[in-house]
Amino acid sequence: MKDNLQIPYGVADFKTLRRDRLYYIDKTGFIPTLEQAGRFLFFVRPRRFGKSLMASMLRCYYDCAEKDNFDKLFGGLDIAKNPTENKSRYQVLALDFSCVIPSPNATLQQRFEEYLGVCLDVFAMKYESGYGKGFADSVKGLSTQAKFSKIAETAKANGFPLYLLLDEYDNFTNQMLRAEGNEPYRDITHGQGFYRSWFKLFKAAFDRIYMTGVSPVTMDDLTSGFNIATNISQDARFNTMLGFSEADVLQLYTDFKGTGRYSEGEPADYVRLIKPWYDGYCFSTRKIGKESVFNSDMALYFLGSLVATGEPPEDWVDRNIRTDYDKLQMIADIQHRIDRAKDIDSGGEDVLPIIERLAAEKQLVFDLVDSFPADKIPAPENFRSLFHYYGILSMAGRERGRTVFKIPNICVERQLFDYLRGAYKRKREPRWDVLGDLAAAFAYDGEWKPFLERLASDLKDTQPVRGSIERETRIQGYMQCEFGHLKYYLARPEMELNRGYCDFALFPERVHYGDAAHSYLIELKHSPIDATDAELAAKYDEALKQLARYRADRAVPSLARGTTLHQIVYQFKGDDLVRAEQIAEEAM
Repeated sequence: MKDNLQIPYGVADFKTLRRDRLYYIDKTGFIPTLEQAGRFLFFVRPRRFGKSLMASMLRCYYDCAEKDNFDKLFGGLDIAKNPTENKSRYQVLALDFSCVIPSPNATLQQRFEEYLGVCLDVFAMKYESGYGKGFADSVKGLSTQAKFSKIAETAKANGFPLYLLLDEYDNFTNQMLRAEGNEPYRDITHGQGFYRSWFKLFKAAFDRIYMTGVSPVTMDDLTSGFNIATNISQDARFNTMLGFSEADVLQLYTDFKGTGRYSEGEPADYVRLIKPWYDGYCFSTRKIGKESVFNSDMALYFLGSLVATGEPPEDWVDRNIRTDYDKLQMIADIQHRIDRAKDIDSGGEDVLPIIERLAAEKQLVFDLVDSFPADKIPAPENFRSLFHYYGILSMAGRERGRTVFKIPNICVERQLFDYLRGAYKRKREPRWDVLGDLAAAFAYDGEWKPFLERLASDLKDTQPVRGSIERETRIQGYMQCEFGHLKYYLARPEMELNRGYCDFALFPERVHYGDAAHSYLIELKHSPIDATDAELAAKYDEALKQLARYRADRAVPSLARGTTLHQIVYQFKGDDLVRAEQIAEEAM
């Protein structure tokens, strides 16, 4: 019965998901390929892509303690049709290092070993029948390292194969890097540091290891001098192992139609609607242009609103995902701590100028670095690579032998705008309430000049920052940030119209603001502060020709239907607005 379908939003435990009959996008078909990839695997993805659910599913599949539950857990799924020889073969130690929470009352090593000790006690109780009565009690009173040694040695003596599933391996190390800097971090990941020492023990004791995290930074530091795992993060075979393919989302929305209040609208239409918001991730150069991935949490969030209310959510960006973009500040803090510790300027980049460039140009071109230590984060290629690992940039093309990275979707773009807007250093704080009133008049009354003049005035109050990019791109990025905050529009910077690229094409976001009465084609022109009148006039004439070309695109009448379309030249000399002029106005 469709009424029994439940959305698995936020559920990361496979056993709970299957027991409670929550909907499951079947990822079990990747199990044979994972086994072919190697015995010791390392896999990174951004947050909220389903890493923990995948690890939980693998635990249930390989765990000998779940052998009698196999049909209940995996019946009807791909792997049940042709399971591998390793099905239900292993004693599994499942660890989640996001549970290692620093405390003012204990050292990080103490908190780590407390957590690991509890997990080892649970392991000993779970598999005690294979080791003999009293085994769990004999382990319980030992130190954490002694517990581990006794379990590993006894398992080996009895021929019991062990599998380690380690989720969020770099969670607490990233927090340490941000809060305490590179030296305390280095103490635990190098030489005889406790974290590195534990990984040596893991590699020796387990027949198979599967580890997940957000970036390869900690793994690089841990494995200097010895190899622990094969990095499959950019392997084309696993591009869609996490997240949802477009086919997955279409099937999901089709299956849920008719549940709750979700009765109107075609599933395929909703998928087209959310695609620019939640799709666009690619993690392998071999899959660029061939295969992209939806953020699974966001697709489920949107569906949840359809089922609950019959309508899309008011805010298409889930507030739970907004906190993930604190990672931008984490990247910045880590770099600055490393620079300060060295008492040098590393020559590395800052977060803000990169986001300014992304807002203006929509892409960066660089070679993804698949492994680098923490103290090398400030190096430009490494620093930019973190933007990919954290899900802020995605592989989108190739250019002169290098990879083109772009903002994957509107959801991420909105988070970047939020960060950029809050990060600008200002001589005075703008009156956001006044700007909001001007924005509403811009969208509903066609009062475009006060709004554009106010944006230009606020721009002059922003101060250059360390590493800031050239003025023209900074102005473009600033304006894109502000236009991107206009909830009434789906801002389309550099929108392709009639073989040209319009700087700002603003057409109403019709789901929630279909009553917005005005659309805009805005061409931004910038000249240096010492530009002559003739040079300014030439830029103006160029803008006139470009606007005429954009207006002639056959898609414009449809995009602007029911509104008044304004064509506007927005011209700057240095930071000064020299012209905000409407060229044409017409009802569409």
